[in-house]
Amino acid sequence: MGDRNSLFCYRKDDDGLWIWNYVVNAKLKVGYKVQSLLHYEESEYQQIGIVDTKGFGRMLVLDGFPQVSTLDGFIYNEMISHVPIVTHPNPKKVAMIGGGDCGHAREAIKYAGIEQIDVVEIDKRVTAVCRKWLTPGSALETDKRVQIIHRDGLDWIRENKGNYDVLMIDRPDPIGPGKKLYQQEFYQYVYDCLTEEGVVAFQSGSPYYNTSILRRTVHNLQKLFPIVRTYLVSIPVFPCGIWSFTLASKKWDPLQADFSRLKQDDTKYITPEVISASFVLPKYVKEILEEETP
Repeated sequence: MGDRNSLFCYRKDDDGLWIWNYVVNAKLKVGYKVQSLLHYEESEYQQIGIVDTKGFGRMLVLDGFPQVSTLDGFIYNEMISHVPIVTHPNPKKVAMIGGGDCGHAREAIKYAGIEQIDVVEIDKRVTAVCRKWLTPGSALETDKRVQIIHRDGLDWIRENKGNYDVLMIDRPDPIGPGKKLYQQEFYQYVYDCLTEEGVVAFQSGSPYYNTSILRRTVHNLQKLFPIVRTYLVSIPVFPCGIWSFTLASKKWDPLQADFSRLKQDDTKYITPEVISASFVLPKYVKEILEEETP
């Protein structure tokens, strides 16, 4: 989650402490008012912070960049998980790369038919910190279907061919170690990891200022999958507010899915109508996807 194609700083002024995020591509500076710093540490991989903000509640901040908050995090988690799960008519084994707050897993456990839910997160400290500060008393503690695997996502997926019905790829931005999750070989590993009727959902960046990420994601997936569809969602905590996911499937089309299977009794954002509407793309997004990849 989040965006690292930007500059950031913590700054204290007469009005208190703020997190300032300058998004280079969008020429946009966003400030988040911080009420208190609840936790901070430097793990093997990154700086990890939990802050209590004025506008978004408790927020996970990695290397200074907001990732997920208690007041709007349900939007991201519901849309990256329910859409691929409902697209597949009978998923049994589900896995997600990234998302150490385990929000995707909390949505997946709502489906009784799923037998195995694996969360692959490279940084065990992110999982521990989120469990303490963001999701205390989570159902993940008692649901035996859920397994947390602290490994590099690329290493893990190379070892799991044909094992999963549904994958959710919540990768970081293509900077540093995250670059390898954007290379063509990674998309091939994702394809190989899925069963013959498998479905995968990628976070594919902002269609406003991360257009190259979105375009390359779609084009790389189209080289492998017969069905590739991008869908959009509004997420207030992210700069510019609009974000994209891209679903790829070996057989099942989300536009023909049985939405009556959607477990929406306690969701806050997703509905069958929202799913359908999210695949209707504005003209400028269609034009992005039609452009040639350099």
